[in-house]
Amino acid sequence: MFRPIKHKRVYEEILDQIRELITEGSLKPGDKLMSERAMSEKLQVSRASVREAFSVLSMLGILEGKPGEGTFIKKVPEDSFIKPFAMMLMLDRDSNMEVLETRLTLEVECSALACVRGTDEDIEKIYTYLQKMEEDISEGNLGEYHDGMFHYSIWEATNNNILLRLMNTIYDMIIETMKHSRVKMFEKPGNKKILLEQHKKIYQAIKEKDVEKAREAMREHLLFVNKENQGYFEEK
Repeated sequence: MFRPIKHKRVYEEILDQIRELITEGSLKPGDKLMSERAMSEKLQVSRASVREAFSVLSMLGILEGKPGEGTFIKKVPEDSFIKPFAMMLMLDRDSNMEVLETRLTLEVECSALACVRGTDEDIEKIYTYLQKMEEDISEGNLGEYHDGMFHYSIWEATNNNILLRLMNTIYDMIIETMKHSRVKMFEKPGNKKILLEQHKKIYQAIKEKDVEKAREAMREHLLFVNKENQGYFEEK
């Protein structure tokens, strides 16, 4: 079923093989994976590489460990038609920069729609997460969750269910991208303040229902994130 690995990025190769096996149906929800030791011997890699791959897949909700039983492919709810696509997207290698590009393509217009369709309740929710982001920064936290929820609230404010479901497919990847990139970004003095101010501009534009200002504020923010992370993800 598995084949020996000869590439440098070992844990990513393990991810790719598991992805392929899930896609072709050789591995199905509920199936038990071989142990870390058995898989490391089968793939001719270190147990640490297998452990890292399992950790990533568990974090993404694709694997689950059962004490005393082993590691299993997690069952996906039948009513979640979007999950298989999300799973494939999350497992694609070198996708971090593509996530940023996708956000740039979609979120600029999301902010514009939020200006037109956002209710007072929607705007208040966006502001709530902006406040929580500010608290995270003042407390020295990475703040990726509240940052992600700030953007999610803007997607909700579009009041477009299809667009929201589409954005849901990449939400987990956005959070993980934020988590890993912020460690690097925050090493640069001033970046925390810049990010907060950019989010304030986005919120203010949506609150004022200024469509062009919202588009420009979101575009400025995402281009900044893209630029700051370009070198970081190329090193991964």
